[in-house]
Amino acid sequence: MLKKAKRYVLSDSDSDSDSLLDTSSDDDDEIVEVNGFHVLVSQVNQVKEMFNKHPGLSLNFNVKNKQLKSAYMDVLLDLISTLCQSAKEHSLKDLNKADTALLDLTRAGLKVGWLRQKLDDAYLKKEKQRASGAWIRELEEQVKKRKLALSNLESDLKKEKAAALAAKARIGFSDIV
Repeated sequence: MLKKAKRYVLSDSDSDSDSLLDTSSDDDDEIVEVNGFHVLVSQVNQVKEMFNKHPGLSLNFNVKNKQLKSAYMDVLLDLISTLCQSAKEHSLKDLNKADTALLDLTRAGLKVGWLRQKLDDAYLKKEKQRASGAWIRELEEQVKKRKLALSNLESDLKKEKAAALAAKARIGFSDIV
């Protein structure tokens, strides 16, 4: 249920001051309306930036139910949040869920094609991280084996030096008698 709805409208001006019309409350739990979507006050700047960069985002989005519209916006913001994580933080399950969410958002009429490349990049980074991790483990194993082989060679070298030194040593009278 909505606590309190205020209408925030983004200006189309090119000025640097893209301020919102009403910013009277700092309560992060308060819900406000931005471009027809109800969002938390804490999300206003993110939604504002999204609409500034992608003005046609909701042109084909014809959902009338405010709660459903809010749910779609929440899914979109969650998807973006997932994509903001590093490849190390992603699981393939997370990326697959993000792919499903992107398909659902597209089917609903939101123009989120710009997120497809971002999601594909996240998949590639995850695969590179996985492959890189396997390659690193293989290299570490090779280094370990070579260190062991080097240690064995050093041991053999010490024995040979000791034997060579012993062969050079003078033998004393008492050793012969």
